[in-house]
Amino acid sequence: MAGIRSTWLQGGGSRAEPWLLAGLAALVGMASAAVAVVLRSGVHQLFEALDSVRRTGFGWMLPAVGALLGVWIIRLLFREPGGHGVPAVLEAVSRRGGSMRARSIVSRLLGSLVNVSSGGSAGLEGPIAFSAAAVGSTVARAAGLAERQRILLLACGVAGGIGAIFNAPLTGVIFATEVVLAEWSLATVIPVVVAGTVATQIGRVVLGAEGAFAAGNYEWGAGDLGLASILGIACGLLSVGLVTAIFRCEALASRLKQKGFLARTGVVAALAGLGVGLIGLWNPQAIGEGYAVVDRALGGEMQSGFLLLLALLAAKFLATVLTLGSNAPGGIFAPSLVLGAILGGAFGSLLHVIAPDAGLAEPAFFALLAMAGLVAGTMQAPFTGMFLALESTGGWAQTLPLMLVAVLSALVSRTLLRHSFYTWELAESGRLLRPGTDKRILADLAAVEMLDDESRTIEVGKNLEDLAQLLPQTRRNHFAVIDAEGRFQGMLDLSSLRGVIFDPLLRQITPVETAMDSTVPRIRHDDSLLQAMDVFHSTRAWVLPVVDADGFFLGTLSKSTLFDNYRRELIVQTAARAE
Repeated sequence: MAGIRSTWLQGGGSRAEPWLLAGLAALVGMASAAVAVVLRSGVHQLFEALDSVRRTGFGWMLPAVGALLGVWIIRLLFREPGGHGVPAVLEAVSRRGGSMRARSIVSRLLGSLVNVSSGGSAGLEGPIAFSAAAVGSTVARAAGLAERQRILLLACGVAGGIGAIFNAPLTGVIFATEVVLAEWSLATVIPVVVAGTVATQIGRVVLGAEGAFAAGNYEWGAGDLGLASILGIACGLLSVGLVTAIFRCEALASRLKQKGFLARTGVVAALAGLGVGLIGLWNPQAIGEGYAVVDRALGGEMQSGFLLLLALLAAKFLATVLTLGSNAPGGIFAPSLVLGAILGGAFGSLLHVIAPDAGLAEPAFFALLAMAGLVAGTMQAPFTGMFLALESTGGWAQTLPLMLVAVLSALVSRTLLRHSFYTWELAESGRLLRPGTDKRILADLAAVEMLDDESRTIEVGKNLEDLAQLLPQTRRNHFAVIDAEGRFQGMLDLSSLRGVIFDPLLRQITPVETAMDSTVPRIRHDDSLLQAMDVFHSTRAWVLPVVDADGFFLGTLSKSTLFDNYRRELIVQTAARAE
C-alpha cells in the first residue's frame, strides 16, 4: 500500500494527495462500519440472550460479572489501559501523531460488548470511537502516511464508527471534527465526510435505515420556546452533576484500588457492577443502554407521575456514575440520551400539572430537547448534541428549540466546569494539545533540531584568560564548559563575570570551573520546545544547554531562537489548515 501512495504522489504531487486520502477514507469507512455492526448487533443480541438470566434470583449479579469480564478483557487479555476510550483517542491525536495499536480495534469492542450487554449503564460511542480510530490509524500506517495524514484517517475512523452505529452520518462528522480534531478545514472535512458516508450506508444496509429512535410530530409555540430556555439550563446543571459525580467516583475507585484485594484487576468495577445490579432490582429500566426508555419517552408512553420519573432519573444517574466511575468500558452518549429523555419528560409532566390548560407542548417534545441538552452539556459539544438528537430521532421539526437547549446546556456546563467529560483528564495534565494552539505548535518541534547557529565551548582546566582570547572570535555571551570527552559541566555567562573578566591578573588565576554555573538546568535532546519553554519560564534564563542522554553537550538553545522557530511553524501550520 505504501507503494500505491508513492506512485500517486509522484504522478500528481499535492493535487493527488486529496484523492488518495479520500480513497483511503472510503476504505476506513468500510472497516469502521464492520466494527460498528459487530458491536451494535452483538450488544443487542447478547442483552436479549441474557434476559432469561436476569429473571433468575442471581440476575442482579450479572452487571458485576460483565464489568469484571470487560475490564479483564481490556487490561489482562489485550494489556491496554482502562478508561472510556475517547480520551485515549484524543491523546493519540495530541501526543502520538495518531498512532494506535492494531489490537485496539478489538479490545474495547469486546470489553464494552460484555459490559453493556450485561446491564452496565454505558453507551457504545466511546468503544466504537476507540476501535474505529484504531482502524484508521492502522490503515494509515499500512499506507506509510505522514503524521498529519495519519491523524486525519484516525478521525475518519471515528466519523465512520459513530455514523454507522447511530445511523447518524452528520453526528459522526461533527464529533470527529468538533471533539477529536478540534479543527475545521476543507482538507480535513473531505475525507471525514467520505468515511462517514460510506460507513453509515453500510450500516443502513446491514442494520436497517431507521434511526435509533422515532420522534413524533409535536406541536409547539413561542411559549414552549421560552420554557425550552429553562430546560436548557436544567440540562446544563444535570450534565455538570453527572460529570462531577463520575469523576469523584473515579477518584474513590482509584483510592480503593490501592488496598489489598481491591487492587486486583476488575474487582472495584465488579463491586460497582453489584451496585448497578441492585439498582436494576429496584428499577429495571435504569440498567443497560436504556433505549427502550427513550422510545417510550418520545412516543408519549411514559405515563408515570412526576415523582416516579424523578426516581427513575435518580436510578439511571446513579447506575451511570457507578458504571463509568469504576472505569468499566463504555461511553456517555447513551446514558446522556436516556437521562435527557427522562428529565425532559419529567419537566413536561410538571408543566402540565402546573398549567394543564395552557396549551403547552406534550412532555415528549421536551424529552427530545433534553436529549440534545444532556449530550451537549456532558461533552461541551453543542453541535454533536444537536445532530445526535436530530439524526437519531428524525425530529427535524424541533430544530429551533433543540438548538436553544443544546447551546444553553453547553454554556452552563462550560461556566461551571473547566473541561468536558472526555477532555478533563488530558487538559488538566497538560496532555491535550489542540491544533493551532501555542502548546501544540511548540510540542511539534524538538529542541535538538532548533539549536543556536553558533554555540561556543571551553574545556575544563582552562582559565578566564583563555576565555578572553575567544571573545574577539564570537558575539556570544554564553559559553558551555565541557570536559575532555565533551560532557557538559556548566555554563559561563559574561554578564556575571564583568568584575573579573576585565582584570588581567584575575583572568589568569581564575579557572573556568570555579566561575561557571554548574547548576544551570539542562534541556534533553528529546525534549520538545514546549518542555524547553517550561524550563525557560521556571529559570528565567535566556540561554540553556542541550545535552544527550549521556550528558554530552550538543549546543545551546536561546529564547530568541525558540521564538523564531515558533513563528515559522505557526505560519506553516496556519497555512496547512487554510488549504
